[in-house]
Amino acid sequence: MDAQSRKELLGSRIRAYREAENITQERFASMVGTAQSYLSDIEAGHINVGFDLLCRIADGLDVSLGALGDLDPDRWLDKGDK
Repeated sequence: MDAQSRKELLGSRIRAYREAENITQERFASMVGTAQSYLSDIEAGHINVGFDLLCRIADGLDVSLGALGDLDPDRWLDKGDK
């Protein structure tokens, strides 16, 4: 998978998890400390995401980094180990 495809995959996963929680882009951007327009570009797969922001996004969505970017995100889901 090339870099552009990875950015698009990451962006679509972020959008899907955010929408599943019924959180608007504007609210989520505020939660993770970025601009709504920047979050929109991330979700569209237009830009690279810095590691610190990526960690804040994963924390804000309560998912692992692996769940955001892995080709098989289900393997990162909590299986009741908490």
